[in-house]
Amino acid sequence: MKTSHRNLAMILMGVIALSTSGVYSLTQNTQTQTGSGTNEQPLILGHIVAIVKDPNGNIKAYRQTDNLVVTNGLNATVNQLFSNGLQPTTSGTINKFQWVGVGTSSTGAVYGQTDLVAARGSHHLGTVTQIALGNGGTGSGMGAQIVANWGAGILANSSSTSATINEAALFDNVPNGTSNMYARQVISPGISMGTADTLQVTWKITFAHS
Repeated sequence: MKTSHRNLAMILMGVIALSTSGVYSLTQNTQTQTGSGTNEQPLILGHIVAIVKDPNGNIKAYRQTDNLVVTNGLNATVNQLFSNGLQPTTSGTINKFQWVGVGTSSTGAVYGQTDLVAARGSHHLGTVTQIALGNGGTGSGMGAQIVANWGAGILANSSSTSATINEAALFDNVPNGTSNMYARQVISPGISMGTADTLQVTWKITFAHS
């Protein structure tokens, strides 16, 4: 009798082991299929190009880098899509993200930032154009390009004969500190500007599938 009970126990343990193995395998297969592209995830991609030119129009510096869409920018997107005030933002009024600001701080970009660390001058209203397939779009993504220009003597002026631009950010309004920041990134190495130099910052935001 004891032998029969022992054999029955071993059989039951084997059945449990096989069942557990089957569930694990099914779970692994499901996860693999989900991550294989059957459910693509949407991505918000941002890219910055900064160009400094001398008085003769010659390029003195060229920088390009990807940006970081900050929490405030993501929250602003949610509010605009679904309901005002649903997520916290710096300003409850959310406008179009057409303003570009620059600054002199090389502090790294992190999600919780809501402004430039050391703004230089005021935000500049950019010219907004379409990004579509065949026109700078990434994969199946489409978006917008914002181009802002600073003339000579604006960032580097009589009170400061030079300025080193180390950061850039995208905003929805002009006042520093009261507008919503969508994205920020450090420009490295920094761009040194003289009083006669001009700056152009091109910001591309693309919505794409992974």
